This record gives sequence, C-alpha cells and structure tokens, in this order.
Amino acid sequence: MNSQAPGIEPLSWSGDLMKDTFIYRFIDISVTLLDLVMENQPVADHYMTWIDDQENILDGGEDAQITPLVLSELRNASGSHILILALPTGGQFLVVFQAGAFNAKIIIAQDQETAILQAASVTEFTGDLHYAINWGKDFLDRIDEDMIAAGM
Repeated sequence: MNSQAPGIEPLSWSGDLMKDTFIYRFIDISVTLLDLVMENQPVADHYMTWIDDQENILDGGEDAQITPLVLSELRNASGSHILILALPTGGQFLVVFQAGAFNAKIIIAQDQETAILQAASVTEFTGDLHYAINWGKDFLDRIDEDMIAAGM
C-alpha cells in the first residue's frame, strides 16, 4: 500500500502505529462511504452512464474528461467537508477529507462489476494526525449509530 504525505518519505509512513491507524481507518471510512453512496440507485445509474461515456470517448481516440464526477458531498456545522469523486477510469474513486485540523485524499480502486476493493492508498495528508484519527473514530461511530437507527 502506497501511503505518502507531501514532504514525507514513503518509508517514514510504514511501521508507525499512528500512521498505520490513520491509513486503515480512513480507507475503511472511504470504502464505507463509497458503498453507501452507490446504494443510492440514481447515483449509481448516473455514475454508470458517466463512466460509459468516458470509455466511449477513449475508444474514439479522444481524451477523457479531466474533471472527476462528484458523487456525493457531505458538510457539517463544524466545517468538515467530504467529497466522494468518481475518476474517469472505471472503478476508481477519490475521497477528499477537509477538516479544520487536517486534509486527506484517499484513492480507492474497485472491481467495476463486483465492487470488491482491489487497492487503496492515502495519496495526501496534511495536518494533525492525532486529531484526524480521533475525528475518523467519531465519524465511524456516527455512521454505525445512524445505520442501527435506520434498522440496518
């Protein structure tokens, strides 16, 4: 798993408990959010139409759009912001986390047909690692509470 933050050598992220915790927690959050977003049939249908268009553009010898497709955008009162973006290659997604104390970008690659995770990495992290880990734990707890309340 390649997890690199700007200004930090890739090897400095391996074997560090705090950094490993962050990596696994935010990949888990990203995959969970992506799964929840794609359960919304109109969003999934829009994504499939968009990705088919991207593939048709490539088949025609044209360049694919550089701009990713926004699948979902979450904001809360404290200023946290999460973007879930589809990239122009089938099954590839970018999840962007922006909070007051940290920013992170996670790339997810899934099998297009089965949605099984194939690869994931933290492509960027800046800010307070300890705060980010606690923020992620609180976020996962809220997702779990909401799912329980919805009877899932």
